[in-house]
Amino acid sequence: MDFEKPEYDIKIYQIDTTHYEFKKNELNSNADIINYVVKKHREKVNKADENFRLFPNTIDGIEYYTYSYTEEKETYWKNFIPETLSKTHDFSVKLISFVLFACIENNIYAIVGGGGSRVIIRYQYQRFGLDFFEHITDLDEEVLSIEFRGISGKLSKRKDIFKDGLKLIDVLNFTNIPSKINIKLKQEIKDSVFPFIDFTDRTTIIEIGSYFNIKHKISFNDLHNIFITINEISKGKDKKQLTSFVEVKDKGIIKDVYKKELIFVLFNYMNELFSPGRTDFPKQPEIEFVHPSNIQDFYESDLYVFKLKDINKKFEFRDKEKLLYQGLKIIYENYENLDLIEFRRIISGLWLYGLRKNKTLTKGVFLDHIICELNIENKPIFQIDTRWFKVEDNFTTSINELCNRMIELNYLDQDILTEKWDFSKNEDEGYYNRKYHSKENYWVFDKALGQNIELCDILYESDNALYFIHVKKGFDGKIRDLSNQIQVSAARFNNDVSSGNLIFIEQVIDSYNNRVENKNKLIDKKTFISKLTNKNKRIEFVMAFKSDAIKTPLVKGNVESIKSNIAKYSLIQCVREMNMLSFPIKIVEIP
Repeated sequence: MDFEKPEYDIKIYQIDTTHYEFKKNELNSNADIINYVVKKHREKVNKADENFRLFPNTIDGIEYYTYSYTEEKETYWKNFIPETLSKTHDFSVKLISFVLFACIENNIYAIVGGGGSRVIIRYQYQRFGLDFFEHITDLDEEVLSIEFRGISGKLSKRKDIFKDGLKLIDVLNFTNIPSKINIKLKQEIKDSVFPFIDFTDRTTIIEIGSYFNIKHKISFNDLHNIFITINEISKGKDKKQLTSFVEVKDKGIIKDVYKKELIFVLFNYMNELFSPGRTDFPKQPEIEFVHPSNIQDFYESDLYVFKLKDINKKFEFRDKEKLLYQGLKIIYENYENLDLIEFRRIISGLWLYGLRKNKTLTKGVFLDHIICELNIENKPIFQIDTRWFKVEDNFTTSINELCNRMIELNYLDQDILTEKWDFSKNEDEGYYNRKYHSKENYWVFDKALGQNIELCDILYESDNALYFIHVKKGFDGKIRDLSNQIQVSAARFNNDVSSGNLIFIEQVIDSYNNRVENKNKLIDKKTFISKLTNKNKRIEFVMAFKSDAIKTPLVKGNVESIKSNIAKYSLIQCVREMNMLSFPIKIVEIP
């Protein structure tokens, strides 16, 4: 082909042909999938037409489908300004949605224009650009910026921008999952992968994420060749992984193996908690319970409401720590003689809403709130924020080594937690924290909330430091929750101190003074705020835990004996996140 037409900077997407809707509707051909995607868009814009169908044009072996839709609507300015100001103006605009689909073998690629992203967004492969780049990189490229999501921590996404000369291999680590990267395209890749593009001598940037974008204007002829190149290279098996976490895309395995195993674990746990044959001390599975995409609002909610799909009734709770327990209890108490099949149906229809001052902040299916690690065929499998991951073979060795090092480097030398945790009496975290209530220079802030966030469980003051101690029983999935609590608390405290607007700190002190158990140890607000904001004293946040494992009572020095990879990962990530907040974090095991 020889097209003498304008050149454009274009993002290339890929349609996920394994999407469950395609399987459900038995769509096997590229044509059927494309027409289904278009049909769904037309239904959204009220232009559904059973007879509407796209047909391909074939160019050099590639089948192209083009779809465009124009809708006319009034801009929001029409309603924003008074009619006396708007009546003489025409606020109508035309919005164009355009998609070009390109089919090669069993792959469907796409480019979009105008509002075209709305057509494909539900069905696009979210890791396409990253996946293709793994086939052509040696990780030696110069990186400009990277956005990533973490398996733990309060940040679901963060963007780092780097100075010149930093290599991609230097910023990647197995504890992050990259979501978007900007990289300088090396000359070797230009010459070997894209020899048909005239890059001139200018620096060329590529952006990879859910799409693949060469930030260089190309012609349709170049685009045509890129489609062919991507399709051929993607067949190769040699890849340089950008993370140790590999997302599982096989919807069949997720549905028939992973989700069934998770529901089986929850079913057994429910019976251990509530059935007549329940045990005295049921072991909680490796699960943390948090909203999959809005952690901050989930933690700040002051009321949580459960709704069952087939029961017109609401169940309200305020204790975030017991939501997993309460959800299972609702199911057990509202249905009789549950078997596993019926349990699967019911729990799939259980929804949870997080509210604050009667305003809904978060909502989602109960199962989507579950962060878990399952052992399937003797390998760790993770559900993180509704997505499933497996790990590379060297993951366990790497995480053990790094976790051991993190504990050694950040272990608290001062002996400030001297009270022992008596497991024989089944002491919970609240009971343990209260042991420090009468001690000098200790204040128990457990359940003293500001903006529905705990500053810490225990505050200890030494001659030159303030220790904000967060306590957790067990070294398992609850460490991820502990990590989140520490980071949310540190960020809010840092914001108050930096801005001088001390609303969070003041609310925490008020909450502390209002608790009956603190009436003999009240805090003078002005004096205490002065203590907390004293720049002559360093602030240290402390992650304190006591392993409840019988065979491995001590974690320090025995990390490889601990089964919970989520706990290890969360500890590693918490240390890294806190270093970015400029608050050193210390780690201590309770005796």
